[in-house]
Amino acid sequence: MSKKRVGIDINEVLRARWLQADRFYAQEFGEEGIPDEEYVYDIWNDYEWKDTIEVLKELKEPSEILENINPVHYQVDKDGKSDADAFLFKPEEKLKLSARQMYNRFMYEDFLFEIHGAAPKLYPQLDLDVNNFLLKYENIVDFTVMSVENKFSIPPTLFFLSKIQARFKDYKFVDTALDMWKHVDVLITTNPTILKAGVPWGKKLIKLKRPYNIDLITGSMEAMQVVDLMENKKFQKIIKYKSK
Repeated sequence: MSKKRVGIDINEVLRARWLQADRFYAQEFGEEGIPDEEYVYDIWNDYEWKDTIEVLKELKEPSEILENINPVHYQVDKDGKSDADAFLFKPEEKLKLSARQMYNRFMYEDFLFEIHGAAPKLYPQLDLDVNNFLLKYENIVDFTVMSVENKFSIPPTLFFLSKIQARFKDYKFVDTALDMWKHVDVLITTNPTILKAGVPWGKKLIKLKRPYNIDLITGSMEAMQVVDLMENKKFQKIIKYKSK
């Protein structure tokens, strides 16, 4: 009989992505758009993103600067402008950015590595706990570490996984959260989208409890961390584990 495949979601199971997003959102946009909840999952819907008009200032080429500029011209006024601007910069252009474009720039350009690569593990002991978990059950099930990623976030996500030294042999990056079900029999996640959608026939869902999913009652069992599944009889029944 073939072994069951157990999927372990990366975000908020292994990687504290929200912690980084919250930190750099405050740095970039201030604290007004940060939700009141201390811990969220859906950064797009829970944080405030606004349509924005960005003013672009492009320096002229040296050959285009025809005026002799006196050092006095570089003195900046209270608005951060100087007389030299008219000589040094091309005419300003305005770029309209939608709220979604602002979100994408924040997540996948400006803070791509900080959020997806430099994010801390969920708690200090996690890497050791996860590797012990894999070691205990690797002869019973096949493990896949997985998450929703795009072509920009995959490289820093791989860096994060190398940083925590988790010894997974199978990696799967999907386009939507529900695509995870195509690749596993059992899924360990905190993702509210997956929890709300219900469990496909023949599959098993293990919910790791977080403040944002505490009221969602679904799946085969609940736990706090992966390490709590180590000697868990309910989990062992799901994967048909038999102790020696």
